Amino acid sequence: LGTGKRVSAADIITSLECSEPTLTRALKELRESYSAEIKYSKAGHSYHLVNPGQLDKKTLRRMNEALAQNAELKTGESTGKVVLDKDKKTAVSLSLRMRILRKIDRLAALSGSTRSEAVEKLALHSVDELIKEYSAKKS
Repeated sequence: LGTGKRVSAADIITSLECSEPTLTRALKELRESYSAEIKYSKAGHSYHLVNPGQLDKKTLRRMNEALAQNAELKTGESTGKVVLDKDKKTAVSLSLRMRILRKIDRLAALSGSTRSEAVEKLALHSVDELIKEYSAKKS
């Protein structure tokens, strides 16, 4: 787009190795961040940089360099898998004495977290310690 000529969406998608929604988001970001006027032609399914706004040649060159570096990094590490590190949580019902519940609430207040997060921290810490303890006993 930096040349001021119309560029087909397919060419941009191929060049950037991204999806159409990703391209749309990236162009929206350019429009908002750099006040660039980028027109889309439905007939030609292409984009045209009408007014670069704050996108000067130096900025465009840096963007191209960053994209080239990213492409180099991608070639060496392509695995074909996407791993999302979001743990699936399950709701659990616990019956606890009020004394224990107050301690959990105090822990949550001191750590600036929710009761659920406090219970999770407590369980993780305690379970790890108990596993070490029982593993040592079996050895």
